[in-house]
Amino acid sequence: MLKIIKEYLDSFLYLFYPDLCIVCNNNDREVHDTFCFDCYTQLPFTNQENVIDNDFMQHFEGKIEIQHGTALFYFVKQGMVQDIIQELKYRNKPQYAIKMGEIFGAIIKDDSYFKNIDTIVPVPLYKSKENQRGYNQSLKFAEGISKVLSIPIIRNNLIRIRHTSTQTKMTREERLVNLKNAFAVKNPQLFEGKHILLVDDVLTTGTTLLECGKKILECEDTKISMATIAMGELLK
Repeated sequence: MLKIIKEYLDSFLYLFYPDLCIVCNNNDREVHDTFCFDCYTQLPFTNQENVIDNDFMQHFEGKIEIQHGTALFYFVKQGMVQDIIQELKYRNKPQYAIKMGEIFGAIIKDDSYFKNIDTIVPVPLYKSKENQRGYNQSLKFAEGISKVLSIPIIRNNLIRIRHTSTQTKMTREERLVNLKNAFAVKNPQLFEGKHILLVDDVLTTGTTLLECGKKILECEDTKISMATIAMGELLK
């Protein structure tokens, strides 16, 4: 009950005081028009965009070839980032994902590892789930990156062709089975010859990005890099 009351109170405050920090709902937004200074300094940034063999890329070592990959934040249960992810996924706050994309885009704007990206591709939701939620949070994250970097988004070409069960409590092996043949590329020519930045909201085991990446790399002369808002520890 207290959690429900807090959610309604937060929504009420945002309606009448939209300049409050999205984490604490108390202080004015001072950083990136999103966070107050106190909350911003406590956020668990990965700071690994310039690291070649970073924590993110180790999720895919020996499984798929990616040019580079990183996350904006580390995901900590019961922490600030979990609150942000829950707000943007389940409480109709797509603008939070856009803001995270803008922040991420500003961080990698002059990063040599993310140079020569031709297009951004969001991990797709199954159509019924996207209709139920009203938006795809990964697409919103992509929109924020695109806005800062002026890189186009190709949407609705990488598609999810079957419904999959929620993966929150699945092991890596169970997720691989769950996602097998769940994705497809409608028109491979749209991806051919491109370096694609594949984006999602959260990296846990990496199976979703792995399956999407494999489908993209089936297109002729493609390369991929990857990015997420947050990443957790590799699940065994």
